[in-house]
Amino acid sequence: MIGKDNVIKISDFKNHKSAKNYVDKEIFINLVDENKISLYRLAKGILKIEADVEDAISETVLKAFKNINTLKDVKCFKPWIMRILVNECYALLNKRNKVELQNDMEVYNLQYEDKSEKTLIWAVNKLEDDFKAVVILFYYEDMSIKDISKILNIPSGTVKSRLSRAKAKLKLILEDGKRGEIFG
Repeated sequence: MIGKDNVIKISDFKNHKSAKNYVDKEIFINLVDENKISLYRLAKGILKIEADVEDAISETVLKAFKNINTLKDVKCFKPWIMRILVNECYALLNKRNKVELQNDMEVYNLQYEDKSEKTLIWAVNKLEDDFKAVVILFYYEDMSIKDISKILNIPSGTVKSRLSRAKAKLKLILEDGKRGEIFG
């Protein structure tokens, strides 16, 4: 069951029926490690502030470990933990929105972007959060529309329409960026 470099991957479970509902501490750690870049990328796309990203990921891992017994199939680990992460990210955003704003608003508007050049991630970060989450999950994480639908708790049709509208918006953002205009 343990793969190359003593790491257990989801693909190791494909033909192993007895492992379907069993995840011990070591397996859980390896599954989280296998998905850490995806978790970071999604959290950073939603939250922007590094401290919030770290908090959301930590809370996600903790909640996932506490509730690992609710995972029906190890092969569904990634969509399951990504859904927990999305909930944590939005919970942090809601908490932050409830905090009384201070004089310096820039503290709350930090952006994860490279302003020196108009890159694709720069354009993705210009999108509204609903579009950004769908784009990150579909294009950066190679998740299916069905899995994105489950993670974001929205219908598949909504995922498709958000992807379509996001692509149109990205095109405009990138075209405006090439012309040196600032898209608002």
